[in-house]
Amino acid sequence: MDLVYGLSYLTVIAAGGTTARDPLPGCRPQTRTQQHIEVVQGLNLYAAPPRLKEALALSAWDTRCWTYQECALSRRRIYFTEHQVYFECQFDVLCEDVIAESKCDSTNFLKYSRAENFPQSLDPFASYMMAVKQCARRNLTVESDIVDALTGVTNALAKAFGLGDPDRAFRYGMMLTDLHHALLWQHNPHTPRTRRSLPDGCSLPWPSWTWATWRGAVDYMEEHRYLVTHPEDAWLVDYFGKPSVVEMFVDPWYIVDHSGVILQLDVRRDSRRVVLIRETEGELSTYSSPGGIIDPTEITPDIHRALDPGTLIFRTTSSHFAIARRRGEESHPSIHHGLFDILSASSPPTWVATAVLPLDVALPTSLEFIVLSRTGILGAYDEERIEYYQECLLYVMAVSQNGNLMERVGLGVIHEAAWIASGAEERIVFLR
Repeated sequence: MDLVYGLSYLTVIAAGGTTARDPLPGCRPQTRTQQHIEVVQGLNLYAAPPRLKEALALSAWDTRCWTYQECALSRRRIYFTEHQVYFECQFDVLCEDVIAESKCDSTNFLKYSRAENFPQSLDPFASYMMAVKQCARRNLTVESDIVDALTGVTNALAKAFGLGDPDRAFRYGMMLTDLHHALLWQHNPHTPRTRRSLPDGCSLPWPSWTWATWRGAVDYMEEHRYLVTHPEDAWLVDYFGKPSVVEMFVDPWYIVDHSGVILQLDVRRDSRRVVLIRETEGELSTYSSPGGIIDPTEITPDIHRALDPGTLIFRTTSSHFAIARRRGEESHPSIHHGLFDILSASSPPTWVATAVLPLDVALPTSLEFIVLSRTGILGAYDEERIEYYQECLLYVMAVSQNGNLMERVGLGVIHEAAWIASGAEERIVFLR
């Protein structure tokens, strides 16, 4: 669909109906919402139609996942809505009730009510991130269509940013060329942790590490998500945030393809050299990631069967920590993911990290965590007992064991010193 919409001169979008059988509003009598007009002291006053963004937000069209690519990939769009017809292109927005044409650069206020601007950024991951946010929150008649509904967009991203073959750059809806960022997605707090229905003829579940496996909205949020007590507040504040990765620890990455062959991934590495700055003097231990190519004899786990397609394989370190629900977090039936304190093994235990974990499953008193990358914020641990210094936090993924395979449970940040003190062990991870 990236070729269909991307090469079209103009795309006509039926944004006024609720089904595919509804007529285009305005082309026949009685197919539009009647405009409210009042006569006051001889003057005809009427309620102005909504601007484009507001009109689309009221439409069923804007709730459908498959329709996202229509506005994201088309160069010029005509929207037929219940209120009026709108025209949108790369530079402007026009509509029936406002005369705002200009031969020079437009200052038309309508252009600030655009429906979609794609790609969102010169950064390929930022554009991907916003597309995922849009698609994941929308509805699908067939749940397993989620990846296919995004494929037109990912194909366009691969072409626009030179990411290579889209089938290698993206798998299960995940941007593998920027996997360090792509793995840092979070569930919407109001969405239960429930897997999507499988496609017809598919008996193998999709991997847990991809957002496409799970129903409902997801997001990529700044590290401040781990500081806010109320999940719904974090969702609003951080909507336009992007996870910050300042140092990447995993290299190389491998994946099992659909034929069962283990392939090395071409993951972009753009992290800078990290210089840690402390406020006090003294020896400073820094986390050193286990590197090097994985020996072929290490790639096959002892599970007495072939690895399933979609299994990620990489070298990192792992450790176990006790967890406890964050004090002050509200319990509400509509909240399905919340903040948990990660505690050290010392006596008394110290709050050393924070994770976002599911609330609607029975979690054990401790979880295993694996290191992904480095970031840096203030306030996700006990600052009175652990020294703060710039970029002292590590992104960690909470995992559960299924045989020798791991599955994603949640995501968090942990203080570097606490991770080193835990005696974390190097291991080859098989993440499914």
